[in-house]
Amino acid sequence: MEIVLLIVLGLAAGTLGAMLGLGGGFLVVPALILLRGVDAKIATATSVAVIVPAMLMALWRRGVVDDQVDWRVAGLVAIGAVAGAFFGSELVKRMDPTLLRRMFAGVLVVLAALLVFRK
Repeated sequence: MEIVLLIVLGLAAGTLGAMLGLGGGFLVVPALILLRGVDAKIATATSVAVIVPAMLMALWRRGVVDDQVDWRVAGLVAIGAVAGAFFGSELVKRMDPTLLRRMFAGVLVVLAALLVFRK
């Protein structure tokens, strides 16, 4: 049964991630922490491993097949994102898992509020 639930989680994360441009980590990380009791560091790293192949598929469909990607903007943002991913991966080694979990929740709350109350 756990295998089926994890596959359904992946299906939901991939679908919503591709639709909303969120990568799916917004769903995978809390699910792993809350439903499986996984440490926040393991949950975030596992989420990255899940999201990379899913977003490559979304990139192919939306960028190559449907021509919906602004490649110039994507390239420029990617430069910063790759550097940020390197530094973030280093920082998380020194972080308390509880702090990481709270930071993740805080970012979700702030972003949700901004999206809801933006005119």
